[in-house]
Amino acid sequence: MPVPLIIIALGEIALQAGVWAWRGYRAYDTAQTALEAVEMAKSIAQSKELIKHKIRGVIESMSQEIEVKCSTFALVDPGGKSTVSRRGNENFEWKEYIERKIPFRPAISIVCKLALEAPIKVPRRIRKKIGGEIPEGTIEVTLKQTTASLMFETIDLMLDWKSPLKAEPNYNRATQKGYLGTPPTRPHRISSVFPFWPRPRGSLAPDLVIPEYRQKPWEIDNVFAAVEIKFPNDWVQTKQMEDYVELMTPKLGLDARKIGKARIALLRVPEDCTDVVPGEKQEKKVKKNRANRL
Repeated sequence: MPVPLIIIALGEIALQAGVWAWRGYRAYDTAQTALEAVEMAKSIAQSKELIKHKIRGVIESMSQEIEVKCSTFALVDPGGKSTVSRRGNENFEWKEYIERKIPFRPAISIVCKLALEAPIKVPRRIRKKIGGEIPEGTIEVTLKQTTASLMFETIDLMLDWKSPLKAEPNYNRATQKGYLGTPPTRPHRISSVFPFWPRPRGSLAPDLVIPEYRQKPWEIDNVFAAVEIKFPNDWVQTKQMEDYVELMTPKLGLDARKIGKARIALLRVPEDCTDVVPGEKQEKKVKKNRANRL
């Protein structure tokens, strides 16, 4: 769908998804009775209906673009800012992944910035020895990545699991197969309460996966990009990036490794986010490419 329409509605999505996300996480983390679980389920159902009402126009617009390849939308992406470094030689070491063109960067940026500015906050117990005593206290932990993932999951839900943005889908490391749900365009979740935990043993879940054809399962041969999202103070880890490259590398083929690397992108928040809406010339370029869709 045209990126501007996504941007217009994402502010409202974030507000309601944030409520849903917090309630879902809190219920998952602290519910101790069947009654609390029932109340939590009601709260999530109400929030989902409210979100669906708020973004009805976006759902209809994206449904009309369901056959458009995601690579078409990536043509207007400026890429990340490898000229900006958080520390060390990051902008040189990860230049290829930072500059990767990904579709829907403006929409992804809006969600990530909102998660950065208004993340879910949860209390965490701490025990610190002072003298001979060990008093208990609490600190407030912000869950920026969880907040963003829950927003992306909400968008996917409201689009009947045909969103081009898949939040933390699980893949089997050994077989490279995705854990598909029902329908197969929906990521399988072990928990019906909190979608991202627990995960299948031996699995790997990129922060965001963008399938080439959103009406098909997000198996690796249909992945346009697997995006690693890094919020402030969450540094890029070499092994993590290598694991993603290995996951997305085909078993056979002369350029298998090259293909695997080309499927991985790095988005640092807010450095690689953008508020730029495609201009008239870029929009015309997109429309021209739609005529050549497969």
